Amino acid sequence: MPRSRSGRPTLAFLATLAAWAACVSYDPTGPHAAPLNGMFDATLVTVLRNDVEVRQDTAILILTLRDSMYRGRFYGGYRFTDGDSGLMAGTLRDGGHVWVTHFGTLTGYWPPLTDVDYIERLYPSCDFLRLGPIYILMGTMRADTLAVNALGIVPCRESTPGGTVERDTEFAFDLVGKRG
Repeated sequence: MPRSRSGRPTLAFLATLAAWAACVSYDPTGPHAAPLNGMFDATLVTVLRNDVEVRQDTAILILTLRDSMYRGRFYGGYRFTDGDSGLMAGTLRDGGHVWVTHFGTLTGYWPPLTDVDYIERLYPSCDFLRLGPIYILMGTMRADTLAVNALGIVPCRESTPGGTVERDTEFAFDLVGKRG
């Protein structure tokens, strides 16, 4: 260890050592979270609500998710019983908080939910490319149960005696999966 003429360690060396230790111990991406791996039997409930009607639909799907081995990030896919499938990816954070950044076809649009064939076929009068403001699907992972939800506004067309009207319609997305 470098010493000054008085025999004590130099202040510069100690400052350098402290700065190095701080850099090594601080990870700006955050702490590693537990992996989110496996197949999940899931139920999706979607609700469209406007001033004219409320429509609720339920679907069954399978999620297959893998941990990327880096800071809780996961990727994988979903498959509805009708065969529609796509990508699901996000991050499992500390405390079991889940951020899903992608849920849609493999060609994929961002934000999530803007390109899910099953949902577009279920609600053909709605323009999901204009769904907003959903940028991340928020959820939780508790034991073996994954729950993800979102609430946004989607424009939907409706035929009236005077022509076609576009209405801002509330869209709710609630997905719950149990790891098998």
